[in-house]
Parts: sequence; C-alpha cells; structure tokens
Amino acid sequence: MRTHDRLPGTSLVVGSAIGVAAVLLFGAPPATAAPTDTVFPIPVAGIGVGVTGLPNAGHFYMTATTDPDMPGVTRVGPYTGVFVHWRNISTGEGGITYLDNPGGTQIRTGSGMVVAAVTVPDQAGTRVLALVPGAGAWSVP
Repeated sequence: MRTHDRLPGTSLVVGSAIGVAAVLLFGAPPATAAPTDTVFPIPVAGIGVGVTGLPNAGHFYMTATTDPDMPGVTRVGPYTGVFVHWRNISTGEGGITYLDNPGGTQIRTGSGMVVAAVTVPDQAGTRVLALVPGAGAWSVP
C-alpha cells in the first residue's frame, strides 16, 4: 500500500482559492466611470425686486455634469430660468441655452474643454440686477 506525501486539506485550499478567483474575475461588473460634477467657481449673484416690491439679494452656484456614457453632452442645473452662454474651446462650437428643467437641462456641447457664463433674464413681474454672472469651465468626454 502506498502512502500519500501531500498535506491534508491542500486540495481544499487550492480549490477554494480557484473558486474565489473565478468569482472575483467573472462575477464583477464591468468597470465604468461615474458621472463628473463640476460646480461653477463663480456664482450668479444679484439683487431682485419681486411682485411684492420688496428687494432681495442672493447668489447661487450652477453645476455642470458630464457622463462618459453620453459623450459630448453636458447636463447643467439645478436652477431654471437662466441662460447659459457656452463655448467649446476645443471645437469652436458655442451657443446660448435657456435652462427650463429642474433636473438639469442637457446641452450638446461636443467633446472637449467648455467654458460658460450664466446670466439671469428679466422675467414678467420681476426686475433683476445680476451683479455677477456665474462662470465655469469643465471637460466633456
């Protein structure tokens, strides 16, 4: 009769290691990049007079969101009722977009480096003096 020269439980350890490696290798979801948020460093600031006639002052920061799964597209928000004047300095494309979606308005900027300014228009019943237009720059995949 022949005796075995290996350690007891070796096949169990090797089998477990192969099983864990297979789960990690084949069971992991594919790697994807997450959307990137860029907060404009210069906020929109101004003074307004509403329908009540009372003045108020305020400021707000805009956010540009890009997603590698949607190349060439930027979602800007979360505020509405403002204009975004943008220019893709990599391609020369540009435009003015009125933001009307509280969840963020999509702008087809194209891929590259984009710069933008945000202005506040006068609206019915409201007078606004925008003292500082918001501004920012971001990269679009």
